[in-house]
Amino acid sequence: MSGLYGHEVTRDADMELIKKKLLEAFADEWVAGYYYMLTAYTIQGPNSGEIAEHFMEESREEIGKHAKMIADRLEELGVDLPRDFRKLYEISGCKYPPIPEDPFDIDGWLIAAIKAEICAINAYKELYHITHGKDPATEELAEDLLRDEVRHRTELMNLLSREGLKRLEEELSQ
Repeated sequence: MSGLYGHEVTRDADMELIKKKLLEAFADEWVAGYYYMLTAYTIQGPNSGEIAEHFMEESREEIGKHAKMIADRLEELGVDLPRDFRKLYEISGCKYPPIPEDPFDIDGWLIAAIKAEICAINAYKELYHITHGKDPATEELAEDLLRDEVRHRTELMNLLSREGLKRLEEELSQ
C-alpha cells in the first residue's frame, strides 16, 4: 500500500496500532507539559529559579513542539484529536509519576520528571520499532522525538544533587 496521505506505508504496517500509539504520545506530551509548568510554578529553594526556567522551557517544548509534531502526523493519517481535555490523561500511555507534596523537595520534582522522560523514551522506542521499515514518516517522527526525550532526561539528571542521583538510582532499581 502506498500513497496513504502522501506517505509511503507498507502493507504490513499496523496502522491502527500506530494511530493508537500516536494518540497516546500526543496525550503524554500534554500531560508532561502541564506537570512541567506546575513544577516551574511550585518548586522553591536553592537554584529553584534556574530550575523553574528549565521546566518552563521543557513545558513549551513538550506542548509547542512535540505535541504539534504528533498532531500534524495524526492529521496526515486522518485521526481527529480528542475534543475533551480530560480524555488526554485517560489515553496517556505514561500518565505522570507521583509528585512531591513538599515544594522544597527539588530532587523529588526532578526525579518525577526523569521518570516521565524514561517512560517517553520507552514509548518512542516502541513507536520506532513498530514503524521501522513500514511507515517512514512516523518512524522519522519517533526518532526525532526520541532524540529530544533522551536530551531532556540527561539535562534533568544533570540538575540533580548527589543525594538526588542516589535517590533516583534507588527508585529505579525497585
